[in-house]
Amino acid sequence: MVAIQKDAENQIIDKQKIVDFDIFEFTIELVVSKYLIGIEEDNNEIYIPAYQRKFVWSKERQSKFIESVLLGLPSPPMFTADAGKGRLEIVDGSQRLRTLVDFIKGKLRLKNLEILTELNGFNFNDLTKSRQRKFNNTTIRIVRLTDKSDAEVRFILHKRLNL
Repeated sequence: MVAIQKDAENQIIDKQKIVDFDIFEFTIELVVSKYLIGIEEDNNEIYIPAYQRKFVWSKERQSKFIESVLLGLPSPPMFTADAGKGRLEIVDGSQRLRTLVDFIKGKLRLKNLEILTELNGFNFNDLTKSRQRKFNNTTIRIVRLTDKSDAEVRFILHKRLNL
């Protein structure tokens, strides 16, 4: 048994990767603007890489996420990776980011909400100005893999977070 444990320990040491990261809190407004500004020229500060799946969330799923934000419920962090030149690649969180963008741009009308039922049929512009500000100032946790974490670490993380 000792030999097997030693082999197992050696394999862990051999296969471990350097995972260096920082944690930030950004407002929804800032995250969305960093995604939208420069998107047409593929020069936005936060971008969704080609390996990410297409936007697949249903309107109901998007609505539930927005409802959670409005209720002040915590959401999982978005994982990004330092892609160089001051850009952050989304490793996990593209569905949430796209939902926030669609809601703020007025493309998403909330539907089938079970808690905030009065908001069914609302889009962002239907909220009071005060509520719009509160929504925009809600923070999202961002975990940023630094440039010390290689592409393989990004891929492994993406794969494991999206089982």
